[in-house]
Amino acid sequence: MAESIARGVVQSGVLPPQRISTAIHSNPSHGTAFQSLGISVYSHNTDMHAEAGNGQYEMALGYTACTYATDNLIFMREVDRAIANKHGLLATFVPKYALDDIGSGSHVHLSLWQNGQNVFQASDASSQHGMSKVGEEFMAGVLDHLPSIFAFTAPLSNSYDRIQPNTWSGAYQCWGKENREAHCIFFYPAMCIVIDGFN
Repeated sequence: MAESIARGVVQSGVLPPQRISTAIHSNPSHGTAFQSLGISVYSHNTDMHAEAGNGQYEMALGYTACTYATDNLIFMREVDRAIANKHGLLATFVPKYALDDIGSGSHVHLSLWQNGQNVFQASDASSQHGMSKVGEEFMAGVLDHLPSIFAFTAPLSNSYDRIQPNTWSGAYQCWGKENREAHCIFFYPAMCIVIDGFN
C-alpha cells in the first residue's frame, strides 16, 4: 500500500496563504475533480495545508495499491495546476523554485501486507526497533539501490539543489527511526517506511 504526499509551491508574488486557500477551497470543482477521478485526498481534515516554504502547500493522497498511487499523484498535480491557473495563480512542483527558500518534493509511505497483516511489524519483541526481518530486508534493498532509484525519483538537476543536508529532503543514504534527514524513515507503531526524495 502506498500513500503519496505531494508538496507544491503556489507562486504569485506576495499573496497571503489565506487568499490561496480561499481561492482553492471556494471552488467546488476541486473536491469534485478528485472524486470523479476516484482519488482519496486527506490532510488535517482539509484537502491541503500550509508548509514551511513561501506559498508552499501539502496535500496527502489516500492509501492505494502502488500501481494506482503514481497515477493519482500525476492526476492531482494536473488538477491543482488547472485550478490555480483558473484563479490566476501558478502552481509548480519544481523541486527548488528559489535557491534561498525551502524546496518542494514528494515522499511515499509504504507498507507490505500479507493475509491482512502488515509484514513490516515484528511478530515478537526480538526486534530492536519493532521492525520485522522482511521490513529490514526491504529497507536494505531500497538503500542499496538508491542511486539507481534516484534516476526516476530525482530526474532533474534542480532536484539536487533541494536534496541537501538539513532540509528534511532525505539527503543521506541511510535509514532512521522517525528521522526526517534520512532517506528511509521507519515509523513505529505506524509500521510504514517513508521514502523521501521524489521530485
